[in-house]
Amino acid sequence: MPESPGPIALNRDRLLENFIDMLSVDSYYGDEERVAAIIRPALAPQGIRFRNDASGNLIGRWPGRGRRDGLIMLNAHMDTVQPTPTMRPVVDADGVRSDGSSVLGADDKAGLAAIIEAIRAVDEAGLEHAPIELVITVGEELGHIGSKAFDAASIDARTAFVFDAGGPVGTVVLRAPGQIRCTATLHGRAAHAGIEPELGLSAISLLARAVDRMPLGRIDDETTANIGRIEGGQQSNIVAPTARIEAEARSLSEDRLAAQIDAMRTSVADAAADLGGSFDFEEHRFYVAYQLDENEPAVQLADRAIIAAGLTPRHVSTGGGSDAHEFNLYGITSVCLGVGYIDVHTTDEFMPHDALHDITQVAAQLITQA
Repeated sequence: MPESPGPIALNRDRLLENFIDMLSVDSYYGDEERVAAIIRPALAPQGIRFRNDASGNLIGRWPGRGRRDGLIMLNAHMDTVQPTPTMRPVVDADGVRSDGSSVLGADDKAGLAAIIEAIRAVDEAGLEHAPIELVITVGEELGHIGSKAFDAASIDARTAFVFDAGGPVGTVVLRAPGQIRCTATLHGRAAHAGIEPELGLSAISLLARAVDRMPLGRIDDETTANIGRIEGGQQSNIVAPTARIEAEARSLSEDRLAAQIDAMRTSVADAAADLGGSFDFEEHRFYVAYQLDENEPAVQLADRAIIAAGLTPRHVSTGGGSDAHEFNLYGITSVCLGVGYIDVHTTDEFMPHDALHDITQVAAQLITQA
């Protein structure tokens, strides 16, 4: 295997500038081209020419220098959660934070910035490196839209590194959950609430009974469940004819995930049966659980790169999802790496300068050691 060249010189000012440039444009799903317009010219001097696939994913290839083997894929996503329209990144001595009016968008623009600067730094240092394929995705936050639509046959790499996990730099995700989202609609019977309420059947009462019976929160050490939205009824003088919940369950075990969804469905069915109502229950699979062995070559490469960056690898299980779910499902062994951002998806989101530097060094080490 290639020996580590030691720490690779990074241009920290350029890294920060590129990060700020990407943070300063809105890029909800559908608007990612604003970020792509920054990425393309940033890597044009390295000879990387990008194409967009049918879903809008940005795909490029950097030929190896001195090596033809060891091809790997690097991934991060361009979209962010809302809101960001009024966001102005605030740079202080410790890092970059949101101005408090919105999320920052470090998830996942810190990952993007790290990949871009790593390629620039390796190129400028004249170091040998493996060929690199870049798959920069759209719509990750809304359910892995870009990676689900991605054609795995359109690239050659079968080992990937996804820069999109929470936790400190050095985190290596070995297990990640499957997720199923479900919608339950309870049907009662409308009536005038003031004149003949006894003729009605409140769907809200049905829903309340179902929720009261439903196992929620942390179910066990591998499984969680949550109701995120409740709606129903029409107005105060009408016994509510329908009510609806939107919920999800996640588990590192597909068997436990199936059992949890069955328990949620049973709670709804029993509540409807008890009071004489009816129900509809719909499921939507978001992603499938995966597990990597610590002896997997991709995991060992991640560990070597992290150690070469002066850090300690930390193997973890996560409760979150990433594009690694889809790539692993397609047969591309994909390791999701901790980027080091803090309080993502909140208005307190923060990216420490040291973490941004460290994850960029990890990316550069991956490129040179692949």
